[in-house]
Order: sequence, then C-alpha cells, then structure tokens
Amino acid sequence: MLETFLQNANLQQQFDIVLLDIADRRGLTNMGRLDKGNTILALRHGLEFLRLLVLKHPDIVYICIAQNTLGYLRDSLFLIPARLFRRQVVVHLHGSDFGAFYRRSPAWMRGLIRWTLGRVRRAIVLGQGLRKNFDGLVPVERVMVLPNGIRPISSIPGVKEPPGRASGACRVVYLGTLQRAKGFLDVLHSVPLVVSGAPNAHFILAGEHWDPDEIQLARDFIQQNQLQAWVEMPGVVVGEDKARLLQQADVFVFPPVAPEGQPLVILEAMSASLPVIATSQGAISETVVEGVTGFLVPPGDPTAIAEKVICLVRDQDLRLKMGQAGHERFLEYYSADRWAGGMARIFHEVLEEG
Repeated sequence: MLETFLQNANLQQQFDIVLLDIADRRGLTNMGRLDKGNTILALRHGLEFLRLLVLKHPDIVYICIAQNTLGYLRDSLFLIPARLFRRQVVVHLHGSDFGAFYRRSPAWMRGLIRWTLGRVRRAIVLGQGLRKNFDGLVPVERVMVLPNGIRPISSIPGVKEPPGRASGACRVVYLGTLQRAKGFLDVLHSVPLVVSGAPNAHFILAGEHWDPDEIQLARDFIQQNQLQAWVEMPGVVVGEDKARLLQQADVFVFPPVAPEGQPLVILEAMSASLPVIATSQGAISETVVEGVTGFLVPPGDPTAIAEKVICLVRDQDLRLKMGQAGHERFLEYYSADRWAGGMARIFHEVLEEG
C-alpha cells in the first residue's frame, strides 16, 4: 500500500502527501517484541510526527493501526497528538482481529482504544465481514470497506517454460512466511497425499523462515517421507524472481490458520491467472469465490488441501478456467488504481465534512 500511495499519479495530483515511514526493517523475528531498539525507534517516530504536525498542519492524518498491545501503544504516539491537535483522523485496519484484540485487552487498554478512536472520521476495513471489528468503537456510518489493490504481476520478457512442464509436471506454489500460522506446515503435510494421487505435482514453498523449530520440523518431514523430488524450499523470492515464480506456477495455495486480513499474495496469484486454494480467514472468503476462482478449505486440514490440489492438478481445463476467472476478478476489484480511487473518495468525504 505504501508503494501505491507514493507512485499513484491520481493520488499525487489530488493530495499533498507527507510520508512518515515507521517501518522497523530488522526482520520478521523482531515483530511483536519489546526491546531497547523498538522503544527508541518508536519514540523517534513519535517526535518526528509531532514535528510534522506543527510544521505541515495536515488536514488529514492517516494511520494503519495494529491489533496487538505493543503495536497499538506505538500507534497511540500518533493517534493521541492527532486528536489533541484536532486533526481529521482516518485509521486503516489491514487485519481481521482488532475486535478480538479489544475484547481481550485489560481495562486500561480498552479505555485507551476507546479514547483514541472516539473521534476518528473514518475507519477502513478490507471486507464487509470485517466491519464488526469497530462495533461500539466507531459509528457504523464511519466504517468504510476498501479492499486491497496492487499492481499486477507483469509478464517478464525471456522467461522460459519451466523444465518440468513439458513432461507434464504441475507446479503448486505456496508463497508467504514459512510458519504454521500461515498454513505452511499444512501444505507440506498434504504433499504425500497429493503425490499418491497426482505424482506429477511439484511443490514450491517460498518465503522467509519464521521459527527455526518449525523449519526443522518441515525438513525432517520431507526427509522422513522421502519428498525431496516433490518439494522445493527456495527461501525468500522478491521482485522479478517472485513474478517469474508465479508466472510459471499452475496452482497457488495459501491456507492460513490464524486470523488474516486480505493477503496480498492471493491478489498477486489472481493477477497471474492462478486458481487459489485458501481458507476463509478475514476477507479471503470475499476475495476467492468458491468453485469459481478457486477453493476454500477448512483451516488446519491437509487432507482437504490435498483433495483440491489433486482436483486441479488432474484437470487442466478447470485450472485455466478458474485462473482466468480470478484474473478478471482481480482487474475488476483489486487493481492499484481502483484502490487509490477508493482512498481518494474517502479523503474527499472527510475534507468536505470539515
């Protein structure tokens, strides 16, 4: 979304956008942890935000909010000054667990959340089913639905036909953090079932390692079940390598177990005309149309994953039909321009209300 903000000509022409980058670029293993580095970084960002409030006098403060205690405390460094300076605040939830986070928080935290959200002008969620995250916190008429939008995976000149495809191999790709919560181990545990019914399937599980113990479990499972010929784990793929991986794939699998928002990897797969096998977490059930652009399976069910993978591996016509339907749905609902247009409408509404 940051790239869309910075590169979309429509937004740049309509608004003077001032970016405060608060990203912590030390890697995934640092997420959700409290240490000296996190504290110093948060305070530095809070002070820089105050400076921008004073110098730039923004009409709107736009904040992507977290759904955990440490993350929301950091966000409060921006939400509290914005309210005290009487700025118009728009918050954006990219997850689906904020309501549950609020309910399980201690009383003092619930009070902070209520106060910081009490006067926001708009709260944006990724799907209709996620509006309930702000029940009792933001008036229902101020909760807006805006799905994610990305630039499509573009064709890359010179990409050759993958070596196995000519001999009938079918590439099944998982792309995301390699962790249990994302369904990575469920996909891996589906492989023996898949190859027994569709031995021409070849799995590529790409992404950053999260937990060394989980990665060791995965490697042990591959070795114990002699799956080396059917499974690759190439690590992190980005940029052209990621585009090439998706373009050369036949089936995309991403079945998270934990709460999700609207994973961008699913939109990337749809833009690459791939049928998607996923779970119904967050806004995924509003993105992947069951039986049309892919299949939705129960969380934590390798057998169900295997059944759908085998179905698609065996039926090329169905793969192509679902992939094309997913691509058309991507163009209609999830393009970067559509997202930017929706964001611009929300900003204009807030400005017009004063």
